[in-house]
Amino acid sequence: MPSIRVKELRGYESVWALNAYYLLVFGLGSEQAVLGQDYDTTAANFEALPEHKKETQLRHALQIVNLSAADMQNLLFFALDANGIPYAQKKPEQLGPEELVEAMLAVCLAISRITPRTCPTDAKKN
Repeated sequence: MPSIRVKELRGYESVWALNAYYLLVFGLGSEQAVLGQDYDTTAANFEALPEHKKETQLRHALQIVNLSAADMQNLLFFALDANGIPYAQKKPEQLGPEELVEAMLAVCLAISRITPRTCPTDAKKN
């Protein structure tokens, strides 16, 4: 599998990629809901996982969640191949599912390392 790098998550596209990431996490929550676990519990459990377990769960989510082409593009926008060519510039029909999943997974793992906050921590103290 080729080496995949992730561009810095900035701009509107980063929010769209974040939305696609949370669709995957929601998909995991939906699967767990069938087993009687609510979404908030699933999301909290997911966020508490070590990175290697998040990778396993996200790989599973990429297999069970039917992301739209737009959501896939939003994730692929930040993926670069070993030569620095953005996956967003490649023709998806020329890429196999393994390469597409690995590229989206790399971006999802980068997103899982950030903590978006709508309210700064110090503002919550007031």
